[in-house]
Amino acid sequence: MSRWPRGNPRVLGTVLCVAGAVLLAVPDSAPIARRLPGDWPVRSLSLALGLELIGLAFWCWARAAVDAARQVRRWIWLRRPAQAMWLAAAAEWLTPWAAPQSAAADGLPRLAAAAVVWAGLELMAALPLARPFSDLAGPLLVVRPWLPALLPAAGFAVLWHAAPQWTAIADVRRIAEALLIVTAVLATLRAYGRRQWATALRWLAVSESALAAALVATQAFNPTVTLLLWLGSFGGRSFMLAGELRGATPRRGTLLSRLWRAAGWTGSGVLTWALLVALLARLPGAVLTLPPAGATLEVIVTTLEILAVTGAGMLTAYVSVRRLIRAAERRSFLRPDPVLTLSHFTALLTLGLGPAAIVIAFVSGTSLPWPAFVPAALPPLVGGALAVLGARGRVPLVAGFETMGGRARRTARLAFRAVTAFERRIVDTLGGALRAAVAPMRDLHTGDAQEYLLFLVGLSVLALVLPFLR
Repeated sequence: MSRWPRGNPRVLGTVLCVAGAVLLAVPDSAPIARRLPGDWPVRSLSLALGLELIGLAFWCWARAAVDAARQVRRWIWLRRPAQAMWLAAAAEWLTPWAAPQSAAADGLPRLAAAAVVWAGLELMAALPLARPFSDLAGPLLVVRPWLPALLPAAGFAVLWHAAPQWTAIADVRRIAEALLIVTAVLATLRAYGRRQWATALRWLAVSESALAAALVATQAFNPTVTLLLWLGSFGGRSFMLAGELRGATPRRGTLLSRLWRAAGWTGSGVLTWALLVALLARLPGAVLTLPPAGATLEVIVTTLEILAVTGAGMLTAYVSVRRLIRAAERRSFLRPDPVLTLSHFTALLTLGLGPAAIVIAFVSGTSLPWPAFVPAALPPLVGGALAVLGARGRVPLVAGFETMGGRARRTARLAFRAVTAFERRIVDTLGGALRAAVAPMRDLHTGDAQEYLLFLVGLSVLALVLPFLR
């Protein structure tokens, strides 16, 4: 693959990615927001442009890679979230023009909400077409292991900023919440089944972003509290993932590795606790009872979601404590390091963000049922305790036998592959049915120039004959 004649595509992609991240972080105060009139959907346009720039940045990096053809095919799906956000912006702009009490007045907001949810779910690996992207390294060689973690952050930013737009539609909100919880379970299983710590961290970032977005869908907490909870969980994973590029910095030393182990467990545990409390608040009567025989569909679905979040939170706590192993020192001569480094400061900040968010929630007047507090705290506590006990009683692998942990990881990998294969089969079946339905229209014109002239002649003759057939 020949290099580009002008400019550096790696630098160009970095500039585009930074600009897109700024538009996603502050869409209301972006430069586009100050130049458009008040009737334009400024937030949706800013989010759409931000996703477009991030997709273009990945395309530039893919074109500059050694295996450019494979990288371009691997990341071409990033055009779909941007297209969905452009569709949401168009539907939001057309909504005031629709006649009151008409089908357009009811359908356009629903279309805009569905498009926003599509963009967010696609970026968080919650849809079949983009499910396994965290297994793959990024196209930019310098930060290749870290780069895919940017995508779930972009998806959470879209869903968090546009929350008033998609949470106002009840059916869209419930479908998105269920898909996000399923994604969190699958991502946690994938993180547990992967052997490489960097890949497991990428999947934990996807899982915690999905849980935070599901917390946005519940509307139980203030948006600022939800943002802090997400920063306390996802921020720590991102820093640990970036630290792997600098010689596994968060795992250097006994104190630092223990500090990061506690920070990862606390961030994910507090986020899981908040989501479980919000879900348990929906159940009528007792908190820990199974739904009765005549329970409504809402209660049954909520119970299933509680069980799924419980399993995901327990497994996330287990992976956070058990899989972070102190990195072995390979240097013959150790240089003196400062007592408090950036890794120590970031770990302490990550450790305090989650509890500070809960304190802010209660100070701001958030009302939640107190009987749900203790049951919601059990999954992270049990997962962390099992990880500590398992690390103390670790048995070496005997030749010819397989440990229980190895069998469990293989089962997790098989479960993830089975679900993704089933989803891919459904998508292929629907795509085949759609192609079969539009085949007659495609056969009207095959693309040949002479056939196109004959097609125009046929239309002209038909236009002349039709008045005589009335």
